[in-house]
Amino acid sequence: MKEILDRLIWSLNQRTKILKTLFFCLIFLSVSIDAKLKIEISQGSKDLPKIAIVPFENTKTIKISLSHLIEENLTLFGEFKATPKNEMLSFPSSEDNFFYRDWKILKVDYAVVGSFKEISGSNIFIEYFVFNVPLKKLILKGDISGDINEFDQISKVISNRTYKAITGLDGIFNTKLAYVLNPDKEVYKICVSDIDGSNEQVLFESTAPLMSPSWSSDIKKLAYVSFEKGYPEIYMQDLFSGNRESIKTLGLSNSAPVWSPDNKKLAFVMSMSGNPDIYIYNLKNNKISRHTTHYGIDTEPAWSPNSKKLLFTSNRSGSPQIYELTISSNRIKRITLDGDYNARASYFPNGKDIVLVHGNNGIFHIGIKNIRGRFINTISKTTLDESPTISPNGNIIIYATKNNSQGYLAGLTLDGKSKFRLPVKFGSVREPSWSPLTN
Repeated sequence: MKEILDRLIWSLNQRTKILKTLFFCLIFLSVSIDAKLKIEISQGSKDLPKIAIVPFENTKTIKISLSHLIEENLTLFGEFKATPKNEMLSFPSSEDNFFYRDWKILKVDYAVVGSFKEISGSNIFIEYFVFNVPLKKLILKGDISGDINEFDQISKVISNRTYKAITGLDGIFNTKLAYVLNPDKEVYKICVSDIDGSNEQVLFESTAPLMSPSWSSDIKKLAYVSFEKGYPEIYMQDLFSGNRESIKTLGLSNSAPVWSPDNKKLAFVMSMSGNPDIYIYNLKNNKISRHTTHYGIDTEPAWSPNSKKLLFTSNRSGSPQIYELTISSNRIKRITLDGDYNARASYFPNGKDIVLVHGNNGIFHIGIKNIRGRFINTISKTTLDESPTISPNGNIIIYATKNNSQGYLAGLTLDGKSKFRLPVKFGSVREPSWSPLTN
């Protein structure tokens, strides 16, 4: 009898341990879920274009609100003001039953209407229309078909097309963001999420520091720096298979990787005898070429849109400043003259302007500058700003900053009409990297 009782007690203890383990796992999972980014508009202009996303007409069996998803996308960065559904005077679904007077009364600038229906099984067909109300003009008519289980992606395609019809700029609602998450003191994660913070995935986790994520132009790989071996080493990781490979540099310290827009090369920094210089790694033949030889510190390379030039930060003049390197000739030109600290520069998609971290007297702001001009225009108001990344349409900047000791991401539109935050509930987030446009 005693043996049976002992076994029962042992069994109950084991179950208790399992339940405790499950409990702590659930807590951990909830922390991971709560850590994901979510855009919060911190400052919006009163003078925003007013847009009406009319509920799409659909068959009774489809209960997903496509118009709600499109509205969330188009108002994500605070660039439009949405018209509430309860204020709408009519609910048109096509060009035939759309009347401009109903929307002019509401002072609506743009209206999006449409309908969708089931084709077969889970396949749906969607037709949509975008109107410029003040001009009384249909500016976009389109259609798309797909699986109802991919409603979110379909909404992003429609949102991208609508955004381009209105602004003339490419839509960015299906782009992605890579960043470094530091939920605890000794935990570092390379994360990837949709630009709205959804679908967050941890690409790699380590107890050693991780930094400098950079996208390949086909958005299939991410390069980053890991200190897992005790020194900085560059890894390239496939987002789908998870396979990793490092650049073979015979144990030399290397950092700051950045993929060329043509996807053929990787610029990075390597230290020979303790002196950091700019190098280029040819992804086709695995050859490495050196492109700066100054005794100063050369770091933070960034490619031009045509893959022919690099911006980089150097203290060769006595303080950190931005220089431009022409790769074919290794000709170097100083770009910044204003301020005692300029770093982390990147080209805008037009190749004519740059974004950078601009510092004076220990205060650091995000600034923009014409490549041929002298003066820098500071556009952020926080004081410890770093790591700016530009949207692929050149209209929005996201950067890292701090509130006391907690790092978070912030952003703004170039016209200054909208400012937003991307905080996390636990730990810090830093070093954002915006993906190129996706198909």
